[in-house]
Amino acid sequence: MATMNAAEALTAQLNSLPDYLRPEPAVFDQLLASAGKLRADGGIPDAQRAAVIYKLQDAAAGYGDEPPPTSVRFPADHRMHLKCGNEWYWVACHFDATGPDGLPVRIAVLLDMLRFRLISTALQAEIGWTDAECQLVWNAVTVTVSGLGGSRIHRRPLNVQWAKTGGVVQFPDDNGFVYRCGPDVIVGTPDVLPLNVVVDDPSMFLDLQLTTDMPVETSFFLQGREGITPAPKPGIYYSWPQLKAQGAIVVDGVSYAVKDGSAWIDHQLMAPSIPTGPTPHKSIDGWNWCEFNLANGEAFTAAAFQSDSLQVNPLTPYGFYLRRSLDGRTWKPVRLIGGLAMDQLIPTLHQVMQATSWTYSATNFPDQADAAPPFDITVTTAPWIDDGSFETADLTVPSEVAVSVAVVNKASALVTGAPLGLAVTGVGFCETVGWEPWGAYQPRALNFLKTGLDG
Repeated sequence: MATMNAAEALTAQLNSLPDYLRPEPAVFDQLLASAGKLRADGGIPDAQRAAVIYKLQDAAAGYGDEPPPTSVRFPADHRMHLKCGNEWYWVACHFDATGPDGLPVRIAVLLDMLRFRLISTALQAEIGWTDAECQLVWNAVTVTVSGLGGSRIHRRPLNVQWAKTGGVVQFPDDNGFVYRCGPDVIVGTPDVLPLNVVVDDPSMFLDLQLTTDMPVETSFFLQGREGITPAPKPGIYYSWPQLKAQGAIVVDGVSYAVKDGSAWIDHQLMAPSIPTGPTPHKSIDGWNWCEFNLANGEAFTAAAFQSDSLQVNPLTPYGFYLRRSLDGRTWKPVRLIGGLAMDQLIPTLHQVMQATSWTYSATNFPDQADAAPPFDITVTTAPWIDDGSFETADLTVPSEVAVSVAVVNKASALVTGAPLGLAVTGVGFCETVGWEPWGAYQPRALNFLKTGLDG
């Protein structure tokens, strides 16, 4: 059986693309040239170049992956689906803490450990690589510290790992739940929880423990439709809200005395639908998403989608309000629909414009007769810091802004502990993904492949 190194395999992967999935010739030639320079000992820089090459394939990203599952089965689906692409575990935590000066601070932690398949299953079969060798993994971490003197965001330097350029990755399997990206690792049980999160870098050290007061095997809820998301980005999706969090946090050499906090975990597999013929390129293809853990033990999540041009008042066609079952063992989600109002757009990393204010309005989805009387709520957010942007391995710039929230109940007593007109407070994150126009991203990414300089 033939064997290939990283440069040969990624070059072969590009050459396997049908003509209609290839970028324009000048771009494609540069991708080939960059792929041919990858080294087996290239470490993080070459792994990052591979990530940028993958992103610049655009419509072909995911070509040769297997289709995602059409139903979920646990605990097996807590493990990774290595023949499909893109997949991540996303962890958010909020803590009260004390700084070295004895003053109180709030700390928010956001970790996004994502893997995707660089090499198609067909090419893999030819060259004899393992599933793990075909994956690139990155871990992006931001820590927001907010106190009386203001707020500051700390970004972990990029951690990008590909085994074929000398990186270290590990995935959950039958022997246990271990998901590793170089020195950073999340370790759990077959049912994920309790979960230990370690980020080990000179810029920050995090050692966090996440637990639940619900039965572990029923402590998550199924997003989408029974855990399945439809085309054009089919996959599986589910979340653990209202987790208990504790641990140790050191940022830029400063250690914080951390009190118990709250957390949220997402596990999502998002496999893009590969077009069957030429398709026009979308200038913008992204979303706005949020998760809020509320002080009454309930939770809220919603998403709006952005396509071609930015909308600052988009419809929010997707969301859930989460309440516990009467016995407290499971989550009872109510599907929501509503609107999102955004303003105060500011330039963030690489001058990507992002919102700094989000107000959600929502009611229950019309087909839920058992949700009467209807929900009518407004969720107002207060950001801890305006700019929550960071850079992923492929140079894209998402934003995760830590927020405090107030949920005002305007129609019924469905929001526990919130009589009409009063609010329940909480904390969470407001997420922005895919807001940079392709016409701005592509030349920046191509320049990185030519020069190795990011900017």
